[in-house]
Amino acid sequence: MPQFYTLLTDTGQAKIANAVALGTQIEITQMAVGDGGGNPVTPDSSATALVNEVRRAPINAVQTDDDNPTWIVIEQVLPPDVGGWTIREVGVFDAAGDLIAIGNLPETYKPVLAEGSSRTQTIRVVMEVSDTAAVTLKVDPSVVLATREYVDQQRLDHEQSRNHPAATTTALGFVEKATIAEAKAGADDKFPDAAGVKAAIANSRADDQFANYDASRTYTTGEIARGSDGTFYEFYDRDQAGTVQGVDPTKSANRPHIWMEWHGVRPGSVIEWRSTTLPEGYIENDGAAISRNHYRRIFSAFGTTHGSGNGTTTFNLPDDRGEFKRGWDHGRGVDTSRNLAAHQTDALGSHRHTLPTGQGELSESSGIWGVADPYWQQTTSFNTSPDVGETAWTGYTGSPQETRPRNNAVVYLTKI
Repeated sequence: MPQFYTLLTDTGQAKIANAVALGTQIEITQMAVGDGGGNPVTPDSSATALVNEVRRAPINAVQTDDDNPTWIVIEQVLPPDVGGWTIREVGVFDAAGDLIAIGNLPETYKPVLAEGSSRTQTIRVVMEVSDTAAVTLKVDPSVVLATREYVDQQRLDHEQSRNHPAATTTALGFVEKATIAEAKAGADDKFPDAAGVKAAIANSRADDQFANYDASRTYTTGEIARGSDGTFYEFYDRDQAGTVQGVDPTKSANRPHIWMEWHGVRPGSVIEWRSTTLPEGYIENDGAAISRNHYRRIFSAFGTTHGSGNGTTTFNLPDDRGEFKRGWDHGRGVDTSRNLAAHQTDALGSHRHTLPTGQGELSESSGIWGVADPYWQQTTSFNTSPDVGETAWTGYTGSPQETRPRNNAVVYLTKI
């Protein structure tokens, strides 16, 4: 048998057995040390007190031994200002003040500062029980000291555990890592790592539209950035492979074949322009054959509706020069038998005119005639029977202009 050991007292064994049988617990709260009355001590299970107790205080730490699950390790720290006696015996007490375990220790003198030397000393005892669940060891952190080893171990255990509060918008705590899909979806209870942030940024390009131009960012076709000059530019990509980086849209050399001014107009839209200086991002509707690749956004909208160009690499713009516009009938029945973009020449239709002199009317079924003067001359013969009191007019001369209404000359442009 070892020379130094700890025993459960008879009172301690009875209390633990009763707690196991009833499913209750006993509460260990204090530890005492004694000097044995100046003599070595042999633990006795029938003891109810130490031979000569010199100090009793709350326990500092308790834990179950890692290798022996039925061992309870109990510690008490003696601070530097406690001592002046030799430690020979130790006892463990419950909340009722009963001695639960008793043990002996090698003789150790505990000095105090007044003696010129002192130290912090830890007393550790091991108490073996049949069921540790029946024993509760209570530590009051407001009145006890902890060893450095204990503090380090507690910190390590805490760092490696998951027993932490969850973080909120107002409190610190543990957070759960978001998957890339959750980062893209914007999960509000998880936090993304660098890969998730990158994926979320790439997924939110539409949200970055109209932001200031960023030379480090890669732009894709159709994205819009605000230049340093305050103008908004759209990445056109005529001369790029769908992406661009580091190409400043404010430099005129980069427009409109890479960037062009953005005005919120859909490619293929036709506008009316009243200046011989064409705006950036538009092309005149002059019927020209242009590249299907360079002007692929117009080609996507028009196709070969206005001409197939060379049939492979080009297509034709509409030719709106010198033309009036008329809405496509599209099945209404007003202007039938015409396809979209079909050209229509002028035509003369029969109708009746009142002569400006007020002398009568002239009806001619073969065409539309101009006013009487200067294109008509009075005559004494009739091509048709005039009404009573009317004067007949014959002898058409000149070029009638009534098929052309008053108008303004404009330029029709298509958004590229």
